[in-house]
Amino acid sequence: MTDDEFFAGLDVAREAMKAAGGLQHSPRPVQIAITVSIVQGIIDNGGLQYLYEADFEDRSPYSEFVGAYREICALEAADLLERSARLFPFADPHLYETKRQKWLDDIRENEAHEFHEISNRLIGNKSVFPKLMEYMARHKEFFGAA
Repeated sequence: MTDDEFFAGLDVAREAMKAAGGLQHSPRPVQIAITVSIVQGIIDNGGLQYLYEADFEDRSPYSEFVGAYREICALEAADLLERSARLFPFADPHLYETKRQKWLDDIRENEAHEFHEISNRLIGNKSVFPKLMEYMARHKEFFGAA
């Protein structure tokens, strides 16, 4: 799959998502492609800090993000993402924006904290988008190429 096919496929996925009435109502391959592209895009733009500062509308557990990475076979990145979510000192961090923000603020300047090392390994991770492209090629009927 070329870069042009990849971006065109994501456009098709976004249209399918709109037509289905949202991500949760979309076919599984569309859910996976949209989720991974959004999550990795956020991480690439500002690290895990940016990802966890966001309060996603559907308040999906972070395990859904990890599952999407696993489904495309980006296993190392999935493990790192899972490890980062487990660092929060409270359960269900996806539900508590204020508590997340406070914890992120508390560790922001502590470059020795494991969170920052994990974030650095995920930013620009060389495996995620190639794995996503392979996944989309395997499910090409959902991305405008039959």
